[in-house]
Amino acid sequence: MTLPRSEGGPASAERVTRSVDLDAPPADVWDALTEAALLGEWLADEVELEAEPGGEIVCRYADGEERRGEVELVEEAERLAWSWWREGGDGPSRVELVLDAVADGTRLTVIETAPFITRGPLLLARLQAAVRLVLA
Repeated sequence: MTLPRSEGGPASAERVTRSVDLDAPPADVWDALTEAALLGEWLADEVELEAEPGGEIVCRYADGEERRGEVELVEEAERLAWSWWREGGDGPSRVELVLDAVADGTRLTVIETAPFITRGPLLLARLQAAVRLVLA
């Protein structure tokens, strides 16, 4: 099922969209997106996630940076979105992960909208590598 992607965001925001095809079914990719142990493989060194609308996401990085946020949208094995921020940052960014079943697995699209995006493509590269490790 193809779902419409996020529209909008602040007028001054930048938006980065990247997609990758993964050799895994959507349910397995969903696990990599929602299970704390697997999130630690690609998103941050330490991750806490309540994968439900209004749930909390906390990411702690080795350099001491911490990002906190709130889950906005959960559609199991299809879509996950949250807004997050870091103290002293330029304001919150919104991350949306969209899963589409394709012939050989899953197409994962990462959409990040923020005043200044510094992690969008990095997130996708780390996620792709982690999903491959988990499925190996």
